[in-house]
Amino acid sequence: MLENSSCSHAILNIMLKKTVQHSLILLLAIAVIFFWQENTTLSYYSLQLSGVLLLTLIVSHHLLKPKSFKLVESTISTMAVLLITSSTGGVNSPLFFLNFLLLFELSLLLEPLIPLFLSGILLVFYLLLSSSQNYLAWLELLAFPLMTPLAIFTGQIYINQAQLSQKVQNQKINQTQLSQKVQNQKKEIHNLSDKIENLEEEIVEEELNISK
Repeated sequence: MLENSSCSHAILNIMLKKTVQHSLILLLAIAVIFFWQENTTLSYYSLQLSGVLLLTLIVSHHLLKPKSFKLVESTISTMAVLLITSSTGGVNSPLFFLNFLLLFELSLLLEPLIPLFLSGILLVFYLLLSSSQNYLAWLELLAFPLMTPLAIFTGQIYINQAQLSQKVQNQKINQTQLSQKVQNQKKEIHNLSDKIENLEEEIVEEELNISK
């Protein structure tokens, strides 16, 4: 019982540490996009930068290991979505829904708590960046607090499903190993029985020779 508790505590600490690290990386990526959009010269090339980021994503998919690629994919996706939406109207953009899809994507790629952090940062990002006087457009931002719990819940379900799948796979491996051990033991028993039979035959032959 104590071992299970300590193991769960260690896993929780690792997940929290990863969540903090990944949150800081995403914060840095969002800050870069914010200053890019604030610069009138650079913001002119936002869509081109989005294309470069997507190309980088495709190339890195073939170069990086799956675990490393998840972080790269999350970071590039965040930057690309912010570039596209902020370049096409910000909160008024017809592509603003990509932000909500991003919450779900990152909850599956990274940790379930990431959408909680990301949602707050995106709110600040669009509030600082937008100069729209249409207050009805700001209603779009109210969707972040509503979508965040769903994204967290989805990420938690995904992790539970992955852990269950891993347990089933481990059980299958253990069963295969156990079956192999049983087969090896059967072979050893069969070989031992053959040796015993040969030994008995030798003893019988020796007794016959002695009797003669």
